[in-house]
Amino acid sequence: MFSKSGEKIDMVATRYDYFPASFRWRGRRLEVMAVEKCWTTQRRQMLRQFRVRTEAGVFVLSCEPAKDVWRVRRWPLTYWLPWLRKGGAPRYPLPRRQRRPALGGLAMQPATARVKRS
Repeated sequence: MFSKSGEKIDMVATRYDYFPASFRWRGRRLEVMAVEKCWTTQRRQMLRQFRVRTEAGVFVLSCEPAKDVWRVRRWPLTYWLPWLRKGGAPRYPLPRRQRRPALGGLAMQPATARVKRS
């Protein structure tokens, strides 16, 4: 069930005793591929929040250091809409520097199609 404060998760491993490395949520163990962003908010208590990328998608996790409680605040849309999971693991675009240049809509023709007739 979803609540405003998020669902509790089991943190399996952390990096440098600060960043999440893997966690268990809804019976699944998810490995963190990258921590995209981290920030701290302080209202009633201090919260450390992390936006992490896993094979399943992007999650927002939060930690209350005083209680050592981890929660998931936001999870990928595929968990709400199961028909989006058809293709398996989501594909992420390459950074712009690593992309191949587009052909401009022109398809490559095989060499046999370019025979000149006299």
